[in-house]
Amino acid sequence: METHTAIYAIPEIIIILIGVTCIIWLIWPVRQDKQGSGKAALDQVWREVLDDAYGMERRHFEERKRVEEDYEHKRTAAAK
Repeated sequence: METHTAIYAIPEIIIILIGVTCIIWLIWPVRQDKQGSGKAALDQVWREVLDDAYGMERRHFEERKRVEEDYEHKRTAAAK
């Protein structure tokens, strides 16, 4: 009979910790798959960007446009 009462001697906190650990153990692979698919999508986008023949020209254009906009913004702010 003492073997049956030994089960009730386990503190509730240990049972709760085991339950939480099991839930985390079940959820963890799903979370890792989502992160992995995000990395794969990012790798694909980088491949497309690097393979773009006009990518450097577009980048220089966007940088020039941003510098000009910053200059206009500073000039407008200084005029006020």
